[in-house]
Amino acid sequence: MPSPPEEETQPKPDSSGSDQTSERDTNPPPPPSPQSQPPPSQTQQQSYPPVMGFPGYPPHQAPYPNYPNAPYNHNQYAYAQAPPASYYGSSYPPQQNPVYQRPPPSGFFRGILIGLTVLVVFLCISTTITWLVLRPQIPVFSVTNFSVSNFNLTEPVFSAQWTANLTVENPNSKLTGYFNRIQGFIYNENAVAEEDFLAMEYFQPVYVETKKSVSIGETLTAGEKGQRKVPSWVGEEMKKERDTGTVSFNLWMAVSVTFKTDGWSARERGLKVFCGKLKVAFEGGSGNGAVLLPKPLPCLVYV
Repeated sequence: MPSPPEEETQPKPDSSGSDQTSERDTNPPPPPSPQSQPPPSQTQQQSYPPVMGFPGYPPHQAPYPNYPNAPYNHNQYAYAQAPPASYYGSSYPPQQNPVYQRPPPSGFFRGILIGLTVLVVFLCISTTITWLVLRPQIPVFSVTNFSVSNFNLTEPVFSAQWTANLTVENPNSKLTGYFNRIQGFIYNENAVAEEDFLAMEYFQPVYVETKKSVSIGETLTAGEKGQRKVPSWVGEEMKKERDTGTVSFNLWMAVSVTFKTDGWSARERGLKVFCGKLKVAFEGGSGNGAVLLPKPLPCLVYV
């Protein structure tokens, strides 16, 4: 005989409670809707443990750079407002930091500066006006006589005496000149260095009126005790020239002059006077000679 169907042989469960239990156990719960699922980032953020000491900050935005999961730009803040100023170690809020401002110059120093400026401008203007009115000119020097005596190159010590006579002319019409120092040097024409002079002497100071000239003269001696020795190469050059009957010399003078007028006195000025190519012709084998000057020989004057 055919077996009865299984539905008839198996007991039927209770429709009220057993059916619901079997359906809940056997059927899986339906998947949640897309709207109810949180974003993946929120799910990942919620999986981090809370950070101690910074409530309310997500872990990846913790306000310190050494957090292992902090983003690259860790200086950004999670909120619109930055952390309090005490976090930076300053007792002042950012908007109240003191700013140093240079105090304005006082009226005293401003007055001194203005006074100095006015003084400089006044001096420049007065000097220009004085020069335009007085028109100072350089004095004129000329050699009228130049001679040599006791010129001796054979002894161990070189010796000679030079006599130089000059005229000093003041071409100014409103300024008188006081020549308070005139220092003369005798050089051989072949001398190169400034210290290779043969003799040195001071001329007497002179005072020259306007549009006038005065004569000055002095004897310069070489070979005296206490004087410096003439370089040997200079002596050799003078011996060669002496064999031809003539020796050439140069006269240098360092001059200090002060120009004066009524109520005004200019400062002292230095001049350099050069009288060159003074060719002395000797008389036979003697040590005496002179420069043949048909007229005064003008000198060059450097200011």
